[in-house]
Amino acid sequence: MRTLLRRGTALAALAMLAATLPAAASTEEAAHASATVDQGAPEYYDSGLADTPYMGWNTYYGTGAPTEASIRGVADHMAASGLREAGYKIIWIDGGWTAPQARNAAGDLVIDPVKFPNGFDQLVEDLHRKGFKAGIYTDAGAWDGKNCGVGSGGFYERDTKQFARWKFDAIKIDFLCGINQNMKPAKAFAEFSAAVRKAGRPMLLNLCNPVTDAWSVPHGPDQVAGISYSFGPTVADSWRSSTDVAFGTPYEGIWRDMLRNMDDNAAHPEAGGPGHFNDPDYLIPMRRTEKGTLELNEEESTTQFVMWSQMASPLIIGSDPRTLPESMIRTLRNPEILAVNQDRRGIQGVRIGNNGSTDIYSKVLSRAGERSVVLLNRGDQPAEITVKFADAGLQGEVAVRDLRARADRGKATGSYTATVPAHGTAMLKLRGAELAPGESLGGASSASPALVRFDDATAVAFQRNEHGVLEQQLRTGDKWSQRWTPLGGPTGGRILGQPAAHASAGNRIDVFVRGLDNAAYRRTSRAGVWGPWQRLGGSLTDSPSVAFTGPDNWSLFGRGEDGRIWTRTADSAWSTIGSPGDKPTYGRPGAAVVSDGTFVAVRTAEDAVWVRQRDTAGNWGAWTGLGGVISGSPTLLSTQDRIYLFARAGDYTLWQVNRTDGNWGGWFKRTEFASNTVVGAVGAAPGANGSAWLVHRGPDNRVSQSRL
Repeated sequence: MRTLLRRGTALAALAMLAATLPAAASTEEAAHASATVDQGAPEYYDSGLADTPYMGWNTYYGTGAPTEASIRGVADHMAASGLREAGYKIIWIDGGWTAPQARNAAGDLVIDPVKFPNGFDQLVEDLHRKGFKAGIYTDAGAWDGKNCGVGSGGFYERDTKQFARWKFDAIKIDFLCGINQNMKPAKAFAEFSAAVRKAGRPMLLNLCNPVTDAWSVPHGPDQVAGISYSFGPTVADSWRSSTDVAFGTPYEGIWRDMLRNMDDNAAHPEAGGPGHFNDPDYLIPMRRTEKGTLELNEEESTTQFVMWSQMASPLIIGSDPRTLPESMIRTLRNPEILAVNQDRRGIQGVRIGNNGSTDIYSKVLSRAGERSVVLLNRGDQPAEITVKFADAGLQGEVAVRDLRARADRGKATGSYTATVPAHGTAMLKLRGAELAPGESLGGASSASPALVRFDDATAVAFQRNEHGVLEQQLRTGDKWSQRWTPLGGPTGGRILGQPAAHASAGNRIDVFVRGLDNAAYRRTSRAGVWGPWQRLGGSLTDSPSVAFTGPDNWSLFGRGEDGRIWTRTADSAWSTIGSPGDKPTYGRPGAAVVSDGTFVAVRTAEDAVWVRQRDTAGNWGAWTGLGGVISGSPTLLSTQDRIYLFARAGDYTLWQVNRTDGNWGGWFKRTEFASNTVVGAVGAAPGANGSAWLVHRGPDNRVSQSRL
């Protein structure tokens, strides 16, 4: 968008903008509006029981078919050994708990009276009295007597209400009978989740589809564990990301299978977060094979524990803890490693470095300037591994602490090197200054920002502050003012999510937002004076984007209640353009206009980007996939008849793909942005000579501006 303003005129108008701002909102209003923060995510499932990864023990790998005696014995040991106090509080009964005839004539599940002579009421009560929670197992399919220990197919509401009457706190739902009955996991698990919500008792829900292409059971691409991330966050607290990490009987060579599950779990870190977690299966420390050898030795077992903690995964011990040496118990209790796993931000650690047999993972922690970094040696020989602090989003002098040894390692600048044993890890906590690309505007943002640019010395940034109030900051000359001033909002003085802003001739700025009533609104500044809010209607579930040519020539796009994309123009009513595959999208769509039409980009449930074009005659083409694995809403920028598309990737770095001369190119990484230096989506405005000005929100909630 080429400005028609002279620099002096624009500066004068910005001064008027600052002088005509309304007063800040009241404390009461602020409390009302600190509601939803929109960053392109779906509406997550929330049992209220697992804000951080849950911890405990499961019977499957440790004791085989569960019995009341073995469960009581393990629970007593976990209490005496300190594991319970360390946080391992769920005692989870896996398959094999039902009687040979799993249901009675009334259709109720029947407990095996031999394995559980006192039933579940007394056992669960005793576990609760000892400070534990209790978990139970079922399968999505109907019980067939051979493929699953128990099945709830056809009885979802009946069974979940039975689990609630027994006062269970957690449910694992498997997919063994499910796959043998050719069920679709997304549909079956969603139906079971709905039943859990109606059961009358909050219960944590873990989805366990272990099917992969390595299985000989007939299956389709919509029936494998690898897609669970695309629906799991909306229906459960956690979902399996791979097949079983081991078999019921321990065997040698499990190290490669553990790495397989770790790698599968690392594929979609963007799906995890507070209250919803990728699950790579259970911890299996130091199980003994039939030969008497260890399935995983102590270093390998510690590596699994460290990596699961780094990836914010549930920590469910699968081994029989009564068989573990005290040194392994101490490792599982390590409070500094557990603090990383239980960090309240719930961010999954991501791979920021790889050199064949070594990996480096970084995880942003709650405290500003802190990272957990794991140096992983996959190889068979010790290796020196170096982490560059900039790759972890830190700069300056960095304090290093060894979390496994619980010892400080001094301070370093630029990088840190450790010698890591074969199949082992070094786990570090780094503390330094946040590496924020570009120029800081300060503030306390609660959503992604927006930006308009008149020229290199004249620009305006917009943010939603921590109270939900729309604010602006002015750039005059060669620097930002460092002063955020309020513009309020159309409903209760507040907005939801990321604003959209556009500059045009005559010193004009148009801002489009989503109100607390989920309608779209517009507000205009002419010659530095803001007018009233104009209601544009709609029923949005995320922020709007606008393909803007001029004040009377624009198309607004938003995600509707049905998850599809809805649009309206300056002189037309709302209508839908659907969505890829007619399936719900996530987050805010991106929009831009060039000479051959208007483009809208969306994030699908698979975290890929799809685009659709409306030609100059007003006809919509088909949806086209651009691929990618993204973790925020896509942003489109039109400049010099090209389109730049920016999106935060699954590893929290920033990537770009361009449309030039009518064709989309390939994705490329913006190396200016280390992992986790961008939260959500960027705001963008065209710069000189085809450059782009970006504003983004950092992990400290401050806004920064960059030129690319």
